[in-house]
Amino acid sequence: MRKVAVFILAAFVLLAPLAGTAGALQWNYKNFLKQSLAWYYMYRSDDQKFNGLYNLSAQANVSNKTLELAMDLYINASREYNESMQYGIPTDYRDFGWMIFSIHIRKAYLYIEAAINTLKAALQERGINWTKTIGF
Repeated sequence: MRKVAVFILAAFVLLAPLAGTAGALQWNYKNFLKQSLAWYYMYRSDDQKFNGLYNLSAQANVSNKTLELAMDLYINASREYNESMQYGIPTDYRDFGWMIFSIHIRKAYLYIEAAINTLKAALQERGINWTKTIGF
């Protein structure tokens, strides 16, 4: 019983700041599905960007530790992307596979963004203008 009370109290504390927004926002499946597809396309774009940045970073003698970190993040992103693709690109919000797709594609996008930002920061420290070099 005590665990239930603690859970309810924790839920109240976490959700209290959102109490006023419940009426203002109308969440629906179609908008969430569209957002998930946006994450998918952003991931695909960032996948190409990562490859260019990684090659440029290796040529610019960025430290092995930084390259390893970026590659680890990229591997995690690829793993999440592959997991999301097991459910296919959602086309219908009535099929609940899109929920699992959404979770994994969002994680993939966050991982690849972290990898790209790691490489960008390393290149900027070296004074390399990566936008002109790789065309992004």
